[in-house]
Amino acid sequence: MKRGAGYSQIWVKVAISSGILLGLVLLVQTIATYFFVYDKIVRDEAAREVERKEAALLRSAVTAKVTDVHQFGPLLSELQRESPKQVAWIRIFSMSSGVIAAVGEPVVALPTPDQLKQQLQMHQSRREMVKSPAGNILVVDSRLRFFGRPGEFPPPPPPREGDAMFSEIAIYVDGVTVNFSALRQNLIVGCLAALALLVSMVLIGLLFSRYIQARQLEQQLELARRVQTDLLPAAQSTKTSENLEFAAAFLPAATVGGDFYDIFTVEDAPISIVLGDVSGKGISAALLVGVLHGAIRSMRWTRSAVDQEEATRWLNRFLCEKTAREKFVSLFWAYFLPETGMLQYVNAGHLPPLLVRAYGGGPTVERLETGGPVLGLLPLAQYCSGVTQVDAGDVLVVFSDGVAEAANANDEEFGESRIAEIVRRNIARSPQEICDAIVQEMKHFLGAMKAHDDQTLLVVRLVPARSMKGETEPSESVSLVS
Repeated sequence: MKRGAGYSQIWVKVAISSGILLGLVLLVQTIATYFFVYDKIVRDEAAREVERKEAALLRSAVTAKVTDVHQFGPLLSELQRESPKQVAWIRIFSMSSGVIAAVGEPVVALPTPDQLKQQLQMHQSRREMVKSPAGNILVVDSRLRFFGRPGEFPPPPPPREGDAMFSEIAIYVDGVTVNFSALRQNLIVGCLAALALLVSMVLIGLLFSRYIQARQLEQQLELARRVQTDLLPAAQSTKTSENLEFAAAFLPAATVGGDFYDIFTVEDAPISIVLGDVSGKGISAALLVGVLHGAIRSMRWTRSAVDQEEATRWLNRFLCEKTAREKFVSLFWAYFLPETGMLQYVNAGHLPPLLVRAYGGGPTVERLETGGPVLGLLPLAQYCSGVTQVDAGDVLVVFSDGVAEAANANDEEFGESRIAEIVRRNIARSPQEICDAIVQEMKHFLGAMKAHDDQTLLVVRLVPARSMKGETEPSESVSLVS
């Protein structure tokens, strides 16, 4: 299992690394494409736009039968008016005479005669990208070749090199990029997608180790839950002897809980009944539950009331010394003597269990309150033992505050009185049926509300030995409950 999990982690890390590499490649490629579009394609498109403007200028000259470049002023103005967002300026000039016609406000000087001669020798146009407050401008200088239409008027004679005519057309690059808005949008979306993939993969890689730790912790918590459940007696109705039948419900609010219960007999000792509630819930409460469970099982506290009182005081001092002050424990523990029918108990700050008597003018309820404060807060606290008589048919119900204090949507608590009433109605039924009835009514009472505390319920029917010998009448109850 561990080797398989290790291989899975390796493959996940490989996938994350591949995703990071792919995101990086896509991001670099998209950014490179974006700059290629603007550095190459847009510039080429601006150059083609210059050629179109120059061709339009010549067509307008031919149409207007303008053969003298000194008359190009109106044509230049008309061309700029047609494309105000594209044309920055246009100049017509020669090597010897300088500017002949112009429109717009140039931001660069004319080429020098040497530059123009080199341009003529190479038969190439000159391109230059300049910056202006209005944006980037592509300036193209090219030789102006003007020919009239055949048959309309004769073409002018070819000029000498010193009289060569040039046109300078400056185009706003932003005016050309409108044609590439869809492509630009796609490139921006692709760039954002690649960046999102890269960031996602990096975050997954950074959080993967935490995820693995969380999964391991979750598995450990599940194992702790199983261990805690295995320490508890069977929750289903169990008849451990002729003198005892019980059922339990254990519903932790978290994976592991702070409630615990136990019913056991050590050698020839009486039947022991325990239910406790550690403050809080989760791992810290579960660890303290394990300590208490082992301590209660190991101590000799069922030999007499004095031994039980002394054991309670020892548990209290132990918890005061070994745990933080915010950790305390409420505990009800008792032992039952089948020969006499006596139930000896100490209630250390726990909700009073209910002993519901089946006889004596109808089911009546006795609250088992005798004991002392919760364990773990007051090092010098004293505890006293209580005793009560159990008769045939009586039912003992022990529960944690998560049951009695469970609140519905109206902030109304389930309450001790509801528990007692359910037991009264079902007093003749088995402990399992009584336990199920309490749990079902509690869930119905809560409705959609989730329990915020551990819920533990223990229903016990204790049978005195005399009732097994044919004594059906209950004996007079003996109780030291204050």
